[in-house]
Amino acid sequence: MKKLLRKLTFTPSTEDISDGKVSHSQILPQSSPPPPKIYFSHVPKCAGSSVYLSLKKDIYTPHRLGEFDIKLQESKYAADILETSMMSVRETVLAYNLSIKSNFFGRGHCFCRPNLIRNFYHEWNFLTVLRDPIERWISLYVYNSFKESKWSKNTLPLNKYIQSNKGIVAGQTFLYYFSNLSLTRNPSPADYIEQALSNLQQFSIVGTTKHLHLLANQVSEDFKVNLNIPQINISPNSELAQQIKSETGTLKKIEKICEYDIELYNRFLDNLGPIYSKKTQRNT
Repeated sequence: MKKLLRKLTFTPSTEDISDGKVSHSQILPQSSPPPPKIYFSHVPKCAGSSVYLSLKKDIYTPHRLGEFDIKLQESKYAADILETSMMSVRETVLAYNLSIKSNFFGRGHCFCRPNLIRNFYHEWNFLTVLRDPIERWISLYVYNSFKESKWSKNTLPLNKYIQSNKGIVAGQTFLYYFSNLSLTRNPSPADYIEQALSNLQQFSIVGTTKHLHLLANQVSEDFKVNLNIPQINISPNSELAQQIKSETGTLKKIEKICEYDIELYNRFLDNLGPIYSKKTQRNT
Protein backbone atom coordinates (compact mmCIF):
# COMPACT_ATOMS: atom_id res chain seq x y z
CA MET A 1 0.00 0.00 0.00
CA LYS A 2 2.85 2.42 0.82
CA LYS A 3 4.42 1.77 -2.59
CA LEU A 4 1.09 2.51 -4.23
CA LEU A 5 0.68 5.77 -2.33
CA ARG A 6 4.20 6.88 -3.29
CA LYS A 7 3.40 6.19 -6.94
CA LEU A 8 0.28 8.34 -6.72
CA THR A 9 2.18 11.31 -5.30
CA PHE A 10 5.71 12.62 -4.88
CA THR A 11 7.19 14.21 -1.78
CA PRO A 12 10.93 14.86 -1.29
CA SER A 13 12.08 12.73 1.65
CA THR A 14 15.22 12.50 3.74
CA GLU A 15 16.28 9.66 1.44
CA ASP A 16 15.83 11.94 -1.58
CA ILE A 17 18.05 14.51 0.09
CA SER A 18 20.76 12.03 1.10
CA ASP A 19 20.72 10.45 -2.37
CA GLY A 20 21.31 13.82 -3.97
CA LYS A 21 17.89 14.07 -5.63
CA VAL A 22 17.21 17.18 -3.56
CA SER A 23 20.20 19.19 -2.38
CA HIS A 24 20.42 20.73 1.07
CA SER A 25 20.88 24.13 -0.57
CA GLN A 26 17.41 23.78 -2.10
CA ILE A 27 15.74 23.27 1.26
CA LEU A 28 14.46 26.34 3.11
CA PRO A 29 17.16 27.65 5.47
CA GLN A 30 16.24 27.20 9.13
CA SER A 31 16.66 30.94 9.67
CA SER A 32 13.89 31.68 7.15
CA PRO A 33 10.24 31.43 8.18
CA PRO A 34 8.46 28.56 6.41
CA PRO A 35 5.81 29.45 3.83
CA PRO A 36 2.18 28.66 4.62
CA LYS A 37 0.90 25.14 4.10
CA ILE A 38 -1.53 25.32 1.18
CA TYR A 39 -3.71 22.69 -0.42
CA PHE A 40 -5.33 23.82 -3.66
CA SER A 41 -8.64 22.09 -4.34
CA HIS A 42 -8.68 22.02 -8.14
CA VAL A 43 -12.24 21.97 -9.45
CA PRO A 44 -12.07 21.13 -13.18
CA LYS A 45 -12.36 24.08 -15.59
CA CYS A 46 -12.14 26.76 -12.90
CA ALA A 47 -8.76 28.27 -13.89
CA GLY A 48 -7.16 25.79 -11.52
CA SER A 49 -4.10 24.95 -13.60
CA SER A 50 -3.19 28.62 -13.83
CA VAL A 51 -3.57 29.22 -10.09
CA TYR A 52 -1.76 25.98 -9.19
CA LEU A 53 1.26 26.72 -11.37
CA SER A 54 1.48 30.25 -9.98
CA LEU A 55 1.35 29.05 -6.37
CA LYS A 56 3.93 26.35 -7.06
CA LYS A 57 6.32 28.64 -8.95
CA ASP A 58 6.06 31.70 -6.72
CA ILE A 59 5.99 30.06 -3.27
CA TYR A 60 7.26 26.47 -3.14
CA THR A 61 9.57 25.58 -6.02
CA PRO A 62 12.35 27.95 -4.90
CA HIS A 63 12.67 26.04 -1.61
CA ARG A 64 11.86 22.50 -2.83
CA LEU A 65 9.69 21.85 0.19
CA GLY A 66 7.47 18.78 0.32
CA GLU A 67 4.82 18.90 -2.39
CA PHE A 68 2.24 16.46 -3.72
CA ASP A 69 0.03 16.30 -6.79
CA ILE A 70 -2.71 13.67 -6.85
CA LYS A 71 -2.23 11.95 -10.20
CA LEU A 72 -5.20 11.17 -12.44
CA GLN A 73 -4.26 8.00 -14.32
CA GLU A 74 -2.42 6.54 -11.33
CA SER A 75 -5.49 7.01 -9.13
CA LYS A 76 -7.60 5.11 -11.68
CA TYR A 77 -5.01 2.34 -11.79
CA ALA A 78 -5.08 2.08 -8.00
CA ALA A 79 -8.87 2.12 -7.94
CA ASP A 80 -9.01 -0.78 -10.40
CA ILE A 81 -6.59 -2.79 -8.26
CA LEU A 82 -8.49 -2.08 -5.03
CA GLU A 83 -11.89 -2.45 -6.70
CA THR A 84 -13.10 0.89 -5.41
CA SER A 85 -13.92 4.27 -6.87
CA MET A 86 -11.23 6.53 -8.27
CA MET A 87 -12.37 9.44 -6.08
CA SER A 88 -12.21 7.24 -2.97
CA VAL A 89 -8.54 6.56 -3.77
CA ARG A 90 -7.88 10.26 -4.27
CA GLU A 91 -9.54 11.19 -0.98
CA THR A 92 -7.40 8.61 0.82
CA VAL A 93 -4.24 9.90 -0.85
CA LEU A 94 -5.20 13.47 0.05
CA ALA A 95 -5.77 12.70 3.73
CA TYR A 96 -2.53 10.71 3.81
CA ASN A 97 -0.49 13.56 2.35
CA LEU A 98 -2.09 16.21 4.54
CA SER A 99 -1.01 14.08 7.49
CA ILE A 100 2.68 14.17 6.46
CA LYS A 101 4.32 16.93 8.48
CA SER A 102 7.03 17.61 5.88
CA ASN A 103 4.46 18.44 3.19
CA PHE A 104 3.79 22.12 2.53
CA PHE A 105 1.85 22.21 -0.74
CA GLY A 106 -0.50 20.04 -2.74
CA ARG A 107 -3.27 20.00 -5.27
CA GLY A 108 -5.66 17.60 -6.93
CA HIS A 109 -9.02 17.00 -8.58
CA CYS A 110 -10.38 15.63 -5.33
CA PHE A 111 -13.42 16.11 -3.11
CA CYS A 112 -12.81 18.23 0.00
CA ARG A 113 -15.72 17.08 2.10
CA PRO A 114 -16.52 18.73 5.47
CA ASN A 115 -14.92 16.06 7.67
CA LEU A 116 -11.57 16.36 5.89
CA ILE A 117 -11.57 20.16 6.12
CA ARG A 118 -12.64 20.00 9.77
CA ASN A 119 -9.67 17.80 10.66
CA PHE A 120 -6.97 19.69 8.73
CA TYR A 121 -7.87 23.37 8.43
CA HIS A 122 -6.02 24.29 11.64
CA GLU A 123 -2.74 23.22 10.01
CA TRP A 124 -3.45 23.67 6.31
CA ASN A 125 -4.76 26.60 4.28
CA PHE A 126 -7.36 25.32 1.81
CA LEU A 127 -7.79 27.33 -1.40
CA THR A 128 -10.16 26.90 -4.31
CA VAL A 129 -11.69 28.81 -7.23
CA LEU A 130 -15.36 28.78 -8.28
CA ARG A 131 -16.81 29.56 -11.69
CA ASP A 132 -20.28 30.29 -13.00
CA PRO A 133 -21.69 26.73 -13.14
CA ILE A 134 -23.19 27.05 -16.62
CA GLU A 135 -19.95 28.41 -18.07
CA ARG A 136 -18.00 25.70 -16.24
CA TRP A 137 -20.31 22.94 -17.55
CA ILE A 138 -20.04 24.14 -21.15
CA SER A 139 -16.27 24.58 -20.88
CA LEU A 140 -15.88 21.07 -19.47
CA TYR A 141 -18.00 19.54 -22.24
CA VAL A 142 -16.11 21.35 -25.00
CA TYR A 143 -12.69 20.68 -23.48
CA ASN A 144 -13.31 16.95 -22.95
CA SER A 145 -14.80 16.61 -26.43
CA PHE A 146 -11.98 18.24 -28.38
CA LYS A 147 -8.82 17.82 -26.30
CA GLU A 148 -6.00 15.70 -27.69
CA SER A 149 -5.61 13.60 -24.56
CA LYS A 150 -7.67 10.42 -24.30
CA TRP A 151 -8.09 10.87 -20.54
CA SER A 152 -11.81 11.23 -19.73
CA LYS A 153 -12.44 12.13 -23.36
CA ASN A 154 -16.09 12.64 -24.25
CA THR A 155 -17.51 11.02 -27.39
CA LEU A 156 -21.19 11.82 -26.85
CA PRO A 157 -22.95 14.51 -28.86
CA LEU A 158 -24.32 17.36 -26.77
CA ASN A 159 -27.94 16.17 -26.81
CA LYS A 160 -26.86 12.75 -25.45
CA TYR A 161 -24.33 14.19 -22.99
CA ILE A 162 -26.98 16.42 -21.39
CA GLN A 163 -29.08 13.33 -20.61
CA SER A 164 -26.17 11.16 -19.45
CA ASN A 165 -25.19 10.53 -15.84
CA LYS A 166 -21.82 12.14 -16.57
CA GLY A 167 -23.51 15.30 -17.79
CA ILE A 168 -25.85 15.45 -14.78
CA VAL A 169 -23.02 14.90 -12.29
CA ALA A 170 -21.00 17.59 -14.06
CA GLY A 171 -23.81 20.01 -13.21
CA GLN A 172 -23.46 19.23 -9.49
CA THR A 173 -19.68 19.35 -9.27
CA PHE A 174 -19.49 22.00 -6.53
CA LEU A 175 -21.83 20.00 -4.30
CA TYR A 176 -19.83 16.82 -4.87
CA TYR A 177 -16.57 18.59 -4.09
CA PHE A 178 -17.62 20.48 -0.97
CA SER A 179 -20.44 18.50 0.68
CA ASN A 180 -21.28 14.89 1.56
CA LEU A 181 -23.47 14.46 -1.52
CA SER A 182 -21.27 11.62 -2.79
CA LEU A 183 -21.95 9.51 0.32
CA THR A 184 -25.68 8.98 -0.26
CA ARG A 185 -27.20 6.47 -2.66
CA ASN A 186 -30.35 8.48 -3.38
CA PRO A 187 -29.10 12.03 -3.24
CA SER A 188 -31.30 15.07 -2.89
CA PRO A 189 -28.83 17.76 -3.97
CA ALA A 190 -30.86 20.64 -2.55
CA ASP A 191 -30.25 19.25 0.94
CA TYR A 192 -26.48 19.76 0.59
CA ILE A 193 -26.27 23.38 -0.54
CA GLU A 194 -26.08 24.80 2.98
CA GLN A 195 -23.47 22.21 4.00
CA ALA A 196 -21.28 23.04 1.01
CA LEU A 197 -21.54 26.78 1.69
CA SER A 198 -20.60 26.32 5.34
CA ASN A 199 -17.68 24.09 4.35
CA LEU A 200 -16.35 26.68 1.90
CA GLN A 201 -16.25 29.18 4.75
CA GLN A 202 -13.66 26.96 6.45
CA PHE A 203 -11.34 27.46 3.45
CA SER A 204 -8.65 30.09 3.86
CA ILE A 205 -9.38 31.67 0.47
CA VAL A 206 -12.09 31.06 -2.12
CA GLY A 207 -11.83 33.00 -5.36
CA THR A 208 -13.88 33.27 -8.55
CA THR A 209 -12.67 33.02 -12.13
CA LYS A 210 -14.07 36.42 -13.10
CA HIS A 211 -12.01 38.09 -10.39
CA LEU A 212 -8.65 36.29 -10.41
CA HIS A 213 -6.92 39.60 -9.75
CA LEU A 214 -8.75 39.75 -6.41
CA LEU A 215 -7.57 36.22 -5.66
CA ALA A 216 -3.96 37.19 -6.39
CA ASN A 217 -4.32 40.29 -4.19
CA GLN A 218 -5.86 38.27 -1.36
CA VAL A 219 -3.10 35.64 -1.46
CA SER A 220 -0.55 38.46 -1.37
CA GLU A 221 -2.28 40.08 1.60
CA ASP A 222 -2.82 36.88 3.60
CA PHE A 223 0.47 35.10 2.85
CA LYS A 224 2.84 37.95 1.91
CA VAL A 225 3.66 36.52 -1.53
CA ASN A 226 3.00 37.77 -5.05
CA LEU A 227 1.17 35.69 -7.63
CA ASN A 228 1.44 36.01 -11.39
CA ILE A 229 -1.48 33.96 -12.70
CA PRO A 230 -1.00 32.88 -16.35
CA GLN A 231 -3.75 31.82 -18.73
CA ILE A 232 -3.46 28.18 -19.77
CA ASN A 233 -5.73 25.29 -20.83
CA ILE A 234 -7.65 27.56 -23.20
CA SER A 235 -10.75 25.99 -24.76
CA PRO A 236 -9.87 23.91 -27.86
CA ASN A 237 -13.09 25.05 -29.55
CA SER A 238 -14.25 28.43 -28.27
CA GLU A 239 -16.61 28.84 -31.25
CA LEU A 240 -18.63 25.81 -30.15
CA ALA A 241 -18.83 27.17 -26.61
CA GLN A 242 -20.25 30.42 -27.93
CA GLN A 243 -22.70 28.53 -30.15
CA ILE A 244 -24.01 26.51 -27.19
CA LYS A 245 -24.50 29.70 -25.19
CA SER A 246 -26.53 31.21 -28.03
CA GLU A 247 -29.00 28.28 -28.23
CA THR A 248 -31.79 29.21 -25.79
CA GLY A 249 -33.33 25.73 -25.57
CA THR A 250 -30.02 24.00 -24.94
CA LEU A 251 -29.00 26.64 -22.41
CA LYS A 252 -32.20 26.09 -20.42
CA LYS A 253 -31.49 22.34 -20.24
CA ILE A 254 -27.95 23.03 -18.98
CA GLU A 255 -29.31 25.53 -16.47
CA LYS A 256 -31.68 22.86 -15.15
CA ILE A 257 -28.83 20.37 -14.77
CA CYS A 258 -26.75 22.98 -12.92
CA GLU A 259 -29.55 24.42 -10.77
CA TYR A 260 -28.13 23.33 -7.40
CA ASP A 261 -24.58 24.44 -8.16
CA ILE A 262 -26.05 27.72 -9.44
CA GLU A 263 -27.86 28.27 -6.16
CA LEU A 264 -24.69 27.50 -4.20
CA TYR A 265 -22.62 29.81 -6.42
CA ASN A 266 -25.13 32.67 -6.19
CA ARG A 267 -25.43 32.32 -2.42
CA PHE A 268 -21.65 32.39 -2.16
CA LEU A 269 -21.52 35.62 -4.17
CA ASP A 270 -24.43 37.19 -2.27
CA ASN A 271 -23.13 36.28 1.19
CA LEU A 272 -19.35 36.39 0.74
CA GLY A 273 -18.63 38.31 -2.46
CA PRO A 274 -16.35 37.47 -5.41
CA ILE A 275 -13.42 36.78 -3.06
CA TYR A 276 -13.57 35.20 0.39
CA SER A 277 -10.80 35.20 2.96
CA LYS A 278 -11.30 33.49 6.30
CA LYS A 279 -8.52 35.59 7.78
CA THR A 280 -10.14 38.83 6.65
CA GLN A 281 -13.54 37.71 7.92
CA ARG A 282 -12.01 36.82 11.28
CA ASN A 283 -10.38 40.26 11.59
CA THR A 284 -13.54 42.22 10.80
